[in-house]
Amino acid sequence: MKKHLITKQASIVLLCAVIASACSSQAATDTSEQTTASATAQPATAAQSATAAASTTAASTDVIKKIEYAADDQYTDWSASNATQIELNGTSAAVTGTGAAVNGSKISITAAGTYVVSGKLDNGQIAVNVKDKGVVRLVLSGAEIASSSTSPILVEEAGKTIISLQEGTSNLVSDGKSYENVDASSGEPNSAIFSKDDLTINGTGKLVVQGNYNNGITSKDKLKITEGTLEIKAVDDGIMGRDLVAVKDGKLTVEAGGHSIKTSNDTAGEEGYIAIDGGTFNLTSGEDALHSKGGLHVLGGDLKINAGDDGINGGVSVAIAGGTIDIAQSNEGIEAPNIVISEGKTSVVSSDDGVNVSSGSGEAEAGAAPQRGGQPGAASGASSANKLTITGGYLSVDAKGDGLDSNGSIAMSGGTVVVNGPSENGNGALDYDGTFDMTGGFLVAAGSSGMAQATSDQSTQPGLLMTYSKQQQAGTLVHLQESEGKDVLTFAPAKTYQSLFVSSPNLKKDAAYTLYTGGTSTGSAVKGLYDGGTYQGGTKVVDFTQSSVITWLSETGVTAARQGMGGPGGQGGGRRGMRNPPQGQMPPNQ
Repeated sequence: MKKHLITKQASIVLLCAVIASACSSQAATDTSEQTTASATAQPATAAQSATAAASTTAASTDVIKKIEYAADDQYTDWSASNATQIELNGTSAAVTGTGAAVNGSKISITAAGTYVVSGKLDNGQIAVNVKDKGVVRLVLSGAEIASSSTSPILVEEAGKTIISLQEGTSNLVSDGKSYENVDASSGEPNSAIFSKDDLTINGTGKLVVQGNYNNGITSKDKLKITEGTLEIKAVDDGIMGRDLVAVKDGKLTVEAGGHSIKTSNDTAGEEGYIAIDGGTFNLTSGEDALHSKGGLHVLGGDLKINAGDDGINGGVSVAIAGGTIDIAQSNEGIEAPNIVISEGKTSVVSSDDGVNVSSGSGEAEAGAAPQRGGQPGAASGASSANKLTITGGYLSVDAKGDGLDSNGSIAMSGGTVVVNGPSENGNGALDYDGTFDMTGGFLVAAGSSGMAQATSDQSTQPGLLMTYSKQQQAGTLVHLQESEGKDVLTFAPAKTYQSLFVSSPNLKKDAAYTLYTGGTSTGSAVKGLYDGGTYQGGTKVVDFTQSSVITWLSETGVTAARQGMGGPGGQGGGRRGMRNPPQGQMPPNQ
């Protein structure tokens, strides 16, 4: 759904500067997760492959920040070290070794070193306060740590704290519903595990965190997870880092009333960053599942997301360069001012827009400085720097709002995109304000007709937009083939539809085609898109010749590009038709 935002040129400059300064290049390949487009997308030529590869690299370097992991971020065998043993015994603890002291139910660690924690603490705290900024490793080896009035694990000061989960052990950290001695200005501490400095979690054991007061795990600096099984339930945010949350590997299950994983630093040029390099995720959230004030990249991993608001939200940018992402529930699936998809397999189901390129959320009053993502007043519209770039990978969108929505422009040079857009006319399967340059890849987008857009006229890869005189039933096959019988598309939209756009490397200018409806196919279907097999039994809708880059069709044949309300839409090819025509009525052709 289009968001009408205040246009400020200074904000555009700031946004571009933030992206340029905050990000650097990182090679990223994950071809095992790639899903290709059936018979509709044949192998590219060597020249096309080289062009796509160059585009992918250029796009990725703009939005992917290189994340470095230190040697001590990885789990190492601590048994040979001179470790201090902390044996919890209900109301107190016994310490064997140096660097830790016990005062009632509070265990204080004041020196760098390795501390092995086991046993159960009913109502107490492990507090780390190392003035020389040394590294503290807490090895949780069958530990249960609870507090009814504060953070059970609190890092006041340390160069870095490493929580290592001992192999074969299960560990539990839980807090109460109210805290005592909370700082009035900062509201801290506010998490079951709270660190004011860098925090790393590693090891192959299991950690259960119950954040009954507010958050589950919080670092006021950088938070890295390199392995382990984490199960986190939190009243508000599950995992939060100020400057960085980076996950290299592990198994994470997060159920949060707020965000599942979040960064909080919103200082311009220093915004917090989320990096997902691997691991498996099961994220359930009341707000955004992944929420970064700055950039957010996914290079690998298997993510399953059920979000009360956005599935993935980046205040500056989102880059998907690998992995498998399944957003099964969201308000908007993926949102950021700049989104780049270069690899991986991504599936989005949304009650509003599927992929939304926008500098903010909601409508703005004149002179207001709203907007989420730490970019107040950032510009949207045809002249903005906002952009969706697709250079590879696989993307499926099932949206009740706009399918692909850019408050700016869209560019696609590779990959496969399948859009099941809205049935209602107030939104469109494709919706953009600037241009949509299609130079490669495969795109099919079905939806309502009232706001239907095609790609821009300056695209180099042909496309066609078919508008039907009345709604077509969900599941009704659409089949497009060349006059010589070569298949271009067999697709079964998941919802009722009245328009369909397709752009494919197999569409050729000046070639003749036939569009069919109904029938059956023996091919295998993924998200309604058929691969291989034989199509038969359909009814011919229209014969036509692809005489221009963008062809507009109705049941009677080729029509002129529609003009009307909406953005400039790329000088004709993308211009929208009449907003909200009566259901079943075809928008007028100009």
